[in-house]
Amino acid sequence: MRSRHEGIGFHVVMAAIVHSDPPYAMAAQEVIDEVRARVRHHAADVLQHCEAFDLPSVQDRCARALSRVRSLACDPPLRFAATVVVDLLPDDQAAVVVLLAAQRKQALEDTLRRQKAQAIAEELADPATALLHMLQGEKADWSKATEDKAASLARIFAQYRPPHPQGSEYALVEVVRQFLDSFTEPEPKRMLYELLAGSMRAANRPQQAVSVEQLMNLSADPQEVL
Repeated sequence: MRSRHEGIGFHVVMAAIVHSDPPYAMAAQEVIDEVRARVRHHAADVLQHCEAFDLPSVQDRCARALSRVRSLACDPPLRFAATVVVDLLPDDQAAVVVLLAAQRKQALEDTLRRQKAQAIAEELADPATALLHMLQGEKADWSKATEDKAASLARIFAQYRPPHPQGSEYALVEVVRQFLDSFTEPEPKRMLYELLAGSMRAANRPQQAVSVEQLMNLSADPQEVL
């Protein structure tokens, strides 16, 4: 019987079990033929959706399906079930080995291609790296890199913040940075620094509080920052 893979089939041995007396109006051979056809039909319906790589799983699935008691539409109804043994002939087993090897090779190539694409995407997500790729190209013209253009690119890079795959803590730091940057006057910023330092001391983190106060003093003295 065919599997879901073209050219690979299962070798199946089935045995029907009758659970009731045969109907009086049907000949014994007619009952046998009808039961055999029904059992083969149910087995084929299950097996054509099965992989040929894991025979024990295929055997269990097919056995469960055929062990259910079914009835022929006759009078009185004939109740029957079946047992089944699923195997692969040598040629089909060899075909499975070849197919598995091809799938492993394809899976490895796909994984390497996805990893390479992901690495390139992450690298080029950084504007500085993208610019480096452009400037390293054969048609890169450094004579066009004027001071104004360089300053504009520098501002873009200074404002750029890469994505934060490391975790939510980095994202929180970015939110706080954007929040502080939204204030133009120094006093609101100083108040936020003091609030942060006080919270750190309350949490028994004096070293971090001292670091925040030092940053606060630096931000209050533009010359010192420069």
